[in-house]
Amino acid sequence: MVHAVIALLALQQPLDSAYTAKIRELTTEPRFNTELTDHLPADPRVPTPFKVLGYVPGTVGRLSYVADITRYFRALDEASPRVKVFDLGTSDEGRPMIVAAIADSATITQLDRYRDITAALADPRRLTADSAQRLIATGKPIYYATGSIHSPETGSPEMLMELAYRLATEDTPLIRQIRDSIITLITPVTEVDGRDRMVDIYRYRKANKNIGPGLIYWGKYTAHDNNRDGMVMSQVLTRTMMNTFFACTPRCCMISTSPSPSSIPPQERDRTTESLIRSSSANGTSWRFRRSPS
Repeated sequence: MVHAVIALLALQQPLDSAYTAKIRELTTEPRFNTELTDHLPADPRVPTPFKVLGYVPGTVGRLSYVADITRYFRALDEASPRVKVFDLGTSDEGRPMIVAAIADSATITQLDRYRDITAALADPRRLTADSAQRLIATGKPIYYATGSIHSPETGSPEMLMELAYRLATEDTPLIRQIRDSIITLITPVTEVDGRDRMVDIYRYRKANKNIGPGLIYWGKYTAHDNNRDGMVMSQVLTRTMMNTFFACTPRCCMISTSPSPSSIPPQERDRTTESLIRSSSANGTSWRFRRSPS
């Protein structure tokens, strides 16, 4: 019954019919989609990934470079008052690392205030029970989704572009509740250097009958398991992500991982959107950590 109501409400907002048709065409089996992700709303002011990149994420044979993904998020920032992109710095090889904040437009104008509230709640040593309750009542929890910590896992950066658009434009009560109640942060690519190398290798193998090298180095100095750098923090990406975490103190973090290298972004589209919606609407003020299933 709930699913039927959501689907009906979604139909009341104009749909991007061409994009919606592509989602359904590119999803290998119906079970990989739900009423949350089997369509895309139309917004005349905000560009879809197709309008900026020229293809729908999940198109067979297409993987996006970091520069293209970053270009799309900046286009969202320019077009929508519900999106704000921040530069986190650059990688060892000079590629940009970003985080996008998505919420209702009033919240976006007060991000510093909400960040200060969550920072205060993160340190209970300085709070009384009464002051904590007051902060909870006036603050908004932060949900942080990241993609591609593992360079060969190619689906999440593609899907996160579409998810960002959906969160910024869809008018169903469920998505409005997310925008009004929480601040969603998205870093679409964590390992930006390895991502671009993975796209290079994919394109080379595609053009050469699947003959070519595998991905040897994810980062400039790291062959594998760069996400095991949390103790030593020897890599720029580790320090950048750690600084971002402590600057924003999110209540929930989701690291989106996927099978490699044949991850199908439409499948990633569904499960990560579901994880975001279920986690954020369930209990936004508690400390939570969710890792999406591999």
